[in-house]
Amino acid sequence: MSTKHILIKLIFTFVSFLTLTTCQKAPINGNLDGQWQIVSVYPEAHEIIIKERLYYCFYMHVCMLTYYDGVLTTGNMLFENNKLFLDFPHANGYDTIKKLKQYGIYSNPTIFNIEHLDKNNLILQNDFATITLRKF
Repeated sequence: MSTKHILIKLIFTFVSFLTLTTCQKAPINGNLDGQWQIVSVYPEAHEIIIKERLYYCFYMHVCMLTYYDGVLTTGNMLFENNKLFLDFPHANGYDTIKKLKQYGIYSNPTIFNIEHLDKNNLILQNDFATITLRKF
């Protein structure tokens, strides 16, 4: 094999490596980004409508509320200074509002203080609820 042929292969390999590694979006919210399973909500909602596992999913500027069998709603999120601002503009039906309470959301939009956040655990708290979550 000639030196020119080896050089071309090395350049091709280097360009391929750069292309593959630069196409990913890095999490902008650090440990917050990802899917979180609700462990507990205090106080619990008076009426339990969704009987399956509940999840928060945070990515970039989006928060999705999901459960075992589907998606409840998607909203806007801002994570800044240990505060989490959530707004669900499409959560406007009476049934959806009752379901939001199972997620510890008693007003829309809402603001949570982040009491604890690491790669495995998250605790959100405001005047209405304390939500304990684990990374899923």
